[in-house]
Amino acid sequence: MVTTEYPYGEDFPIIRIDTKLCSAEVSLYGAQVLRWAPAGQRPVLYMSPKAVFRKGKALRGGIPLCWPWFGKNSEDPSLPSHGIARTSLWQVGSCEEGEDGRVRLLLALPPEQELMPSGAVAMEIGEELTLSLITLDVPRSMPFSAAMHSYFAVSDYEQVALTGLEECAFTEYAADAVPHAEDPLIPAGHIDRIYHPVPENTELILHDPAWGRSIRICRAGSGSAVVWNPGEALGASMGDLGAGQACGFLAVETTAVPAENLLLRCGERHELTTRIQVIPVS
Repeated sequence: MVTTEYPYGEDFPIIRIDTKLCSAEVSLYGAQVLRWAPAGQRPVLYMSPKAVFRKGKALRGGIPLCWPWFGKNSEDPSLPSHGIARTSLWQVGSCEEGEDGRVRLLLALPPEQELMPSGAVAMEIGEELTLSLITLDVPRSMPFSAAMHSYFAVSDYEQVALTGLEECAFTEYAADAVPHAEDPLIPAGHIDRIYHPVPENTELILHDPAWGRSIRICRAGSGSAVVWNPGEALGASMGDLGAGQACGFLAVETTAVPAENLLLRCGERHELTTRIQVIPVS
C-alpha cells in the first residue's frame, strides 16, 4: 500500500509505503528517503528524533541529496551549501507498486532558476533500496558534484566496521579526529573523510555484529565516497541531533565530489546511483 500523508504540515508531504517486502517513508521535501526497513528487520536508515521540518532547512537523517553541487558552489559561494535539492519540494512523476511488491517512484525537480539543470530521482523500494539521482537538461557547461548523504542506523557507532576502502586514499577534514583502526575502518569520535578515487565497482560493507547484519552499498556514476560522523561532542551541540545521538549512525555517502573534476556540457546528463542491501549475519 502506498499513501500520501502530511504529519508535519502541508509543506511536507510524506509518501508512506507498506508492502510485503518493506516499510518506508519518502519526503517530497528534499526527495529524501526518511525510513526504509525490509520486512521483519530493523530500520536501515537513521532519522534524528530532533529533525526540524521547516522550509529552507535540511532534514537530519535518512538520505539527504546534495545537488547539483557538493559543499560550496565553486562559481558562486553565496549560494546554499550542498545545493538546492534537499530544501526543495519535488513533484511526483510516477508511482507504481508492482506485482512483485516493489514500489517504483519517480520524483522530478524542474529548473528553479535560469541556467540550472533539471533533476529527477528514480527509486526502487523493496527488499533492496536503489536510488538514482539524475541530472538532465543541462543548459550550459557547468562544474558538477553531488552526494547521497546516507545515514545508516547502527547498534553502536564505535563498534561497527566498514570494509572496501582499505586501498583508497582519503583526506580527513575533522580537525579533532582521533586515530582509528583502518583495516577494516572502525571509526571513533569525529570523522569527516573524503575517499578519492574510489573505483566504481568497489563494494562498501558496513558490518554490525551486535545487530546481526551487514549493509552492502554499491555505487555507479561515483568516483568517491564520504564517511562522516560528528562524534559525541559536536553531535551534542547540533540542535537537530543532540546528546547521545551520534552513536546511532554512520554516514557512508555515495558521491561525485569536486575533486573528480566533472564538467557537464550542454545537453548532457549524469546519473548517480546507490544500491543498498541488508545481509543477515548469524
